[in-house]
Formats: sequence, C-alpha cells, structure tokens
Amino acid sequence: MKFLERPKVYKYRYGLVATCVALIVLFWDQILKVITDGFDITIIEGFFWFSSTHNTGAAYGIFSGQTVMLIVVSCVMILVLLVYNFFKAKKTILYSVSFGLILGGAIGNLIDRIFLGYVRDFIKFSFFSFNFNIADACLTVGVILFIVYLIFFDDLFKSKKNKR
Repeated sequence: MKFLERPKVYKYRYGLVATCVALIVLFWDQILKVITDGFDITIIEGFFWFSSTHNTGAAYGIFSGQTVMLIVVSCVMILVLLVYNFFKAKKTILYSVSFGLILGGAIGNLIDRIFLGYVRDFIKFSFFSFNFNIADACLTVGVILFIVYLIFFDDLFKSKKNKR
C-alpha cells in the first residue's frame, strides 16, 4: 500500500538534522561575533563576560600567526569529515548532531580566518585563562559526542562478542 510507505525525505533525515544543526551553529556564531567584536560586556560580575579578542592561532594560541596553514588544515579536515559522512552507512541522531556541531564550528572559524586573518573570540569565564567563541564550544561538544557515538554505537569499535 503506497500510503503506508515512508516519504522519500525520510531517508535524508539524518542529513537534514546535521545540516540544520550546522546552519544554526554558523548563524549564531557569526551573529554573536559581529555583535561582540571590540566590546567588553559583563554578563555576571566576576564570573562571565563577553571580552573581544582576536586569535591568529588555534586553540590556546598555538600556531599563532600561521593563518594560511590553519586555513589549509581546516579545509582538509572539513573535506575528510564530509567524505567520512558520505560513506558512513549507519547514522543516528547522535551522529548527526555531533557531525553538525563539528561542521558548523569548523566553518564558523574558517570564515573568520579567510576573511579577517584571525578568529574572533569573545566568551570569557573567570575560571578559564582564555577566551573562546560559539564555534569553539560547538566543536568541543561535537567531538565529545562523536567519541561517544564511536565507542557505543559504531560497529567498528563495538566488541566482537556483541556480534555473536
């Protein structure tokens, strides 16, 4: 019966989830970078504030001034991620959300590096010695979720005992 069949869009649901997550991350990352650039805004006195900084390196300022190399590495990693996603057979919502977070974060920082030559960081907590941005946070959460996915859900990392 034709009306009981799943709609064609159903087979693209994981791609749609990943795309929506990536676009939301990218949108909010870029909007907040524009709003906070050049400002120091206290949110919670002595604990949390927006403090604009420009980072020419990667995390914690490593590879500072190596913008071209960081652009190349970012492009290669995004390409590897897209190829992996294309050939990945078993996808879940967890996989799609982690993929979208990583992709959106990587593209958000890549846009800054290409057009500005640095990444705009603005989130500051009193207990961290560094600033970060939405893209950095999403990349971190996305990688953690992706590791959880690999350990608990991906067939490659599951124990052989479970397959008997």
